[in-house]
Amino acid sequence: MDDLTVMNDWLKFAQRDYDIAMYLNEGFRPLPTENICYNCQQAVEKTLKAILIYTVGNYPKTHDIRELYQLCKASGIDFGLTPTITRTLTRFATKSRYPDDVNEFLETDTEIGLKYAKQILTQAREVLDKAKKEAEQGETPK
Repeated sequence: MDDLTVMNDWLKFAQRDYDIAMYLNEGFRPLPTENICYNCQQAVEKTLKAILIYTVGNYPKTHDIRELYQLCKASGIDFGLTPTITRTLTRFATKSRYPDDVNEFLETDTEIGLKYAKQILTQAREVLDKAKKEAEQGETPK
C-alpha cells in the first residue's frame, strides 16, 4: 500500500475514536469523562501517527503526544499545540486506565480533548486531501 492509503486508513481509525468520544459525550449521564478523554487521546495519537507515516514513513511506538507532535513539527506539519496541551492529552491515555485515577477527569477535560481531537483530525484530513490532489496532478506529495 502507498503512504496515502495507509495514512487514510489511520485517519479512519482515529475518526472512530473521536466518534466514540462524541457519542459518549452526547449520550451518557453522568458523563464518563475518563472514557471520553481516553478516546480523544487515542484519536490524536493515531492522527499524529498517520501524519508521520505520510511524512517520514514510520512512527515510534509511543503514546506520548508531545513526542509524536514534535516529530510531526520536525517533518513540516505543525498543529499549533502547546506543551501544556500535549501533556494534558498524554495524561488522558495513562490516567484513564486505572480506577484510582479516573476521578481526576473533569468535564473541562472532555471539552479540551474533544476540541483538540477534532482540530487535529480536521487539519490532517486537509493534509491528506492536498497530497491526493498533488498525486493526481503528477506531483510528488510531501
